[in-house]
Order: sequence, then C-alpha cells, then structure tokens
Amino acid sequence: MNILSRLKIPVGLLIVLSIGYFISEIPGTTRIDFSTMRQNLTSKGIKSEGSEFEPQSSGGHFELSEEEIKSMAERDRHVSESRARQYVESATTDYYQGYYDDALRRLDRARIYDPSNFSIFKLSGQIFFEKNKYRKAFNDWERANQLPNDDRTISRDLDVLKKLIRYSRTEIDRLNRTLYREPGNQIARARLKELEDQMRE
Repeated sequence: MNILSRLKIPVGLLIVLSIGYFISEIPGTTRIDFSTMRQNLTSKGIKSEGSEFEPQSSGGHFELSEEEIKSMAERDRHVSESRARQYVESATTDYYQGYYDDALRRLDRARIYDPSNFSIFKLSGQIFFEKNKYRKAFNDWERANQLPNDDRTISRDLDVLKKLIRYSRTEIDRLNRTLYREPGNQIARARLKELEDQMRE
C-alpha cells in the first residue's frame, strides 16, 4: 500500500493540484497587468477611484433616452396604482368583516402608493363615520369629492355630515356652558368628551 492510498487523498484533487503547480511554474501565466485592467474599466464607464458608474458622454449604454425615462416612470406609476388597488381590496374585505382598524391600516398603506385613488378616501371616510369620528370622516370624504369620480352619493353624504358637525359644535358649546354653571355634572362631562372625540382631527 503506497503513501497516497494511506492518506486517502482523492485522485481528482491530486490532478487539480498538479495542474496548478505546473501552470504556476510557466513564466508569465500568473502575472496580472493592473494598468491595462484600469484602462479597460475606465473606458467602459467605471471610475477608477471607486465603484460608481460613470455614464459615457455619447453612445454609452448607461444613458437613458427621454422615451426610456417616460416608460420607466409609467411602469412605476402602474405598479404603485396596482399595489394601492390590492390594499383597497384587502381593506374592503376587512371592512365587511368588521375589522375597521385593520382596514384603516391597509388604506394608509394604499395612500402611500396612490394618493389620488378615490376609493381609498371614500372607504376610510365610511369607516370613520361608522366609528363616530365625524371630523375625520368629513376630511376623507371631502378629499374623495375633490378627486375624479362618478359617485353621486359622496356629495349627499358630505351634506349629512356637515349637519352632524354643526349640531355637534352647538352641543359642545351648550355642554361647556352647562359645566361652567355645574362643574360636578358628570353626565354633561361624559357627553362633552364623547362629542369632542367625534370632532377630533
């Protein structure tokens, strides 16, 4: 039994090591010309000082035409609108299942992607209205009404909400006067707190 079989070195590894040794002994095979590499990289638009790309002044593949820039912007807009629609669909499902807080979180994400989506503000206004957050509902419905839409109910809902807000403000003034005369009136205090919550931005 020879020494190689006792060391249990694979034959393939020995062949690779042998080839590597012979190549290293041939003059000129292991030398690298860094100056040539630097010139080649610079001519291809890569700065020698760092790793940033430097667009070529003419005919370089790093420059984008006006059409390419418009196409990229259009694609990004389409992706953002699609994501917003997905969030709105999930929020609508949450709304019908009664998960209002989850729905509002999804709608907040949708606003980031597409702040011009009418459905986002319509649904969030509806949720705030059902949670008796009249001021927040008004803000969202007012924003929805400013966006392009074919919904004829939004103006009617806004009118109803305006009346509720006017009534709430009148009631807040009345309760404040009551509490000024009767500081210990706990019923008036509780009702005032409820109305102030409804009117909070």
